[in-house]
Amino acid sequence: MSHVDLQTYLVELLMKQDQMSMAASIESRVPFLDHELVEHVACLPRRFKLRRWTTKAVLREALRDLIPREILVRRKMGFPVPLGRWFRGPYAWLVEQVVLSERALGRGLFDPQVLRRLFREHREGAAEHGERLWLLLNLEIWQRVFMDREDPSTLLGETHA
Repeated sequence: MSHVDLQTYLVELLMKQDQMSMAASIESRVPFLDHELVEHVACLPRRFKLRRWTTKAVLREALRDLIPREILVRRKMGFPVPLGRWFRGPYAWLVEQVVLSERALGRGLFDPQVLRRLFREHREGAAEHGERLWLLLNLEIWQRVFMDREDPSTLLGETHA
């Protein structure tokens, strides 16, 4: 399984990491990818890698005195983007001007009252709809670029570009 992961998932993951860091003009390094270390760890017996439902058992044990326990035992997490907070604050205008625009609502894909309610509930903190709003925002941008043939550089207008 490690071999399959190295040849498939890891290749794709590293490619994305490389593209995103270059797009942001960031020089990044991925830890633990020295080929000798990878080869050594791949050959370790299963009991050193997995203990019951705990993954990376040897690494966690090695770091036990260096990293706080709450970090060592927490569930795996990616790099979450604070969409919810953004759509309640500095980027609420995106939802209002794109997702709730007459143009988007006029497409007839969704019930305008439901979209307005989602945004109101989210903005007021009554519910967490950040991911839904993000998907709706991307759908409308996609519609404008690929269906309406709008130039992507003009999507947000002069106000917030």
